[in-house]
Amino acid sequence: MLLVFTLLVTSKQFFGEPIHCMSETEKDTDKDAINSYCWIYGTYTLKSRLSGKNMAYPGVGPLKLEDDEEIKHTYYQWVCFVLLGQAVMFYTPRYLWKIWEGGRLKVLASDLRSPLVTKDWSEFRKGELVSYLSHTNIYTHNMYALRYAFCELLNLLNVVGQIFLLDIFLGGAFRNYGAAVAAFTHTPRLPANMIDFAAVNPMDQYFPKLTKCWLRNYGPSGSLQLKDRLCVLPLNIVNEKIFVILWFWLIFLALISSLAVLFRIFVLCFPPLRTALVMAQLRYVKRSIVSRITRRFGFGDWFILYLLGCNMNPIMYRELIVELSKELDHKTVMV
Repeated sequence: MLLVFTLLVTSKQFFGEPIHCMSETEKDTDKDAINSYCWIYGTYTLKSRLSGKNMAYPGVGPLKLEDDEEIKHTYYQWVCFVLLGQAVMFYTPRYLWKIWEGGRLKVLASDLRSPLVTKDWSEFRKGELVSYLSHTNIYTHNMYALRYAFCELLNLLNVVGQIFLLDIFLGGAFRNYGAAVAAFTHTPRLPANMIDFAAVNPMDQYFPKLTKCWLRNYGPSGSLQLKDRLCVLPLNIVNEKIFVILWFWLIFLALISSLAVLFRIFVLCFPPLRTALVMAQLRYVKRSIVSRITRRFGFGDWFILYLLGCNMNPIMYRELIVELSKELDHKTVMV
């Protein structure tokens, strides 16, 4: 999703007209230079003009005082790079897990998703898995499971960190942006001739489509001239929608990631919950059988067994559990 947003912003920013500043005369030959200047050095809106009557646009109007506070807008040059960086950061936990996992589960569960129980499963593959789980690699999967839990924690830290990152990037505007937009959307509207901009649209406040730009130039005598130009920012029509979607999406992901981390902690601390999770994947198997396996297995071994249940034919998985229980009981008797 972030990559799509990056392409949308990039196509408008580098291959379209992201800014258009109004010239004093229609015959002005420096239009492109003025647009480039205001795009590079940024535009501004006036804080004192964000609300009031008889305004062309929130934040746009004549200076009330000489020290009237100007709200600078230079972030739009960096939006595409920030979105691309977010996409990379979101992919990092998955990339780490793919490296650490190394295709182990794919090898263990190869050809076991088929709805048909093959003869090869009964004669060979079942014995291989039972031997792997009860003899060859028992008590060796703790690091495998902890790395998975670390990637889940990294997901949460990444989402929360990106919320704060975007808030800093937008000068503190992102933290309440989505909620403010939702509240404004549900506010009753006044007739067009009665609008006083008392309630400013957060989209217009933080992503203004009409701004002002100070143009510094030299006059005929060589003295410095300051000219105030109005600039239209069509790119903010895209930006304002992107950041609304991101606000709600990041809040949702933060909630889901928090629940995932809490769930992983509960599974790590409460063995009966592990038994219940395996039982949810099975039919016609006694709880005592699964409970014995859970007690004998460490967390990492249980995690591998649980992932196998998510990637195997249920009939094969049930037979694996039964055979594994018998093998563990046999090892106990031998000891």
